[in-house]
Amino acid sequence: MKRVIITFMLLVWAVAAFAQGSILKQTLEIAEVEINDGQLTMSVFDMPEEGQHQYFLCVGTLGIGDDYLQLQIDPLFQLFIPLGNTLEEAQAKMEEFKAIAKQPEGTEIQTVGTLALANPTMGEYETVYVASRRFLVQKIIEFSVHRNGYVRATHIAKGDFGSLLNSLKLYRKLHKKEK
Repeated sequence: MKRVIITFMLLVWAVAAFAQGSILKQTLEIAEVEINDGQLTMSVFDMPEEGQHQYFLCVGTLGIGDDYLQLQIDPLFQLFIPLGNTLEEAQAKMEEFKAIAKQPEGTEIQTVGTLALANPTMGEYETVYVASRRFLVQKIIEFSVHRNGYVRATHIAKGDFGSLLNSLKLYRKLHKKEK
């Protein structure tokens, strides 16, 4: 037991030591939606750097498996999708993602994103597939990354995604001066 506590303390110390550098960048959360009592959290945030804004959609942690069965075994890495440099671009991209839910099941578009530990790391983008799915009568938007024959994916109901988009629109109305 003593060994476990010491290992845990060393791990906490190591994380704290790295947090003092520039690994963790400042973020400003704009909108967030929690589903199933925080089991899935999606958010839109701004990561300003040197006076420039960069807006991201965080779709949370991804399961691992195939197109039908996903196991949640990775609680650390999250998928970040860049939305643009202005709130207008971010809103347009979010509306594009929401519109995919109205398409026939299996309709898919591609965008770029990064699977990262704490913050999106610039330049390490890969293809992210955004697809329309159906579950009984519910329309679902699926975000997935295909790697080495397996799929890492998460999904959100169209209504919950709409709430996230409406929060972004409200933020944009309240902060008219912010581009």
